[in-house]
Amino acid sequence: MNRILLLTFAALFLSASLTAKENYSLWWQKANSYYQQRSYDSAALYYNKIAELEPSNAEVYYNLGNAYYRLNNIGAAVLSYERALKFNPSHTQAADNLYLAQSRINNRIPEIPEIFFVRWWNAITKATLANAYAVIAVLLFLALVGYFIGHRLKIIPYTAPVQLSVSVIILCTVFLALSIISAQKMIASDRAIVMQEGSPLMLQPKYGKSQSQLPEGTKVQICNEKGGWYEVTLPDGRTGWVERSTLVKI
Repeated sequence: MNRILLLTFAALFLSASLTAKENYSLWWQKANSYYQQRSYDSAALYYNKIAELEPSNAEVYYNLGNAYYRLNNIGAAVLSYERALKFNPSHTQAADNLYLAQSRINNRIPEIPEIFFVRWWNAITKATLANAYAVIAVLLFLALVGYFIGHRLKIIPYTAPVQLSVSVIILCTVFLALSIISAQKMIASDRAIVMQEGSPLMLQPKYGKSQSQLPEGTKVQICNEKGGWYEVTLPDGRTGWVERSTLVKI
């Protein structure tokens, strides 16, 4: 009886996998076809279906951004390009199109340039470097372990200075820390896009005084959450509270 149930579940799983694979290919064909026919709303519908199956596929977000850009849905276009760059920071076409989409934001909030050491830190902790740092840390650790084993078995006659061993351990720790920090950037969800034109920025949640109206497509950093409100930092450094329903996290 258990064997029959196991085979049944296996058959159902295989059938579902094959169906998903068929749908995936069909949806790509339909999405691209609709886009070429300038039916951008239909193209966006199918690109979204693909994104649900592959939520970390940078290419589908890039295509989705193009469809929304053509529909003049600037908030959704900016969100899609940002997601494409989140999963593939070296996607130059997504970066270029993000710049174009942001240039169409009405009353765009100017961004304060980052201090040089912040730019430097962001450059060396890019999400795409997480695996490289992890590999380097592992290789250094294995080399150190290999040396100690070889030296103990008298395969390696050379006696390394204590300072060298300590330096290798420190480097392992540094690269491991950089790997963890870079990986955290990949899964971080503290950035969001304003999806409604004229969303009020409040001094306090719900009952606070409105400071200004936020343009659709504005990228903000989420600092705190209270009820149905987010405390955010704007590109120009100002802070305030925005209704949760007006934002979508990148």
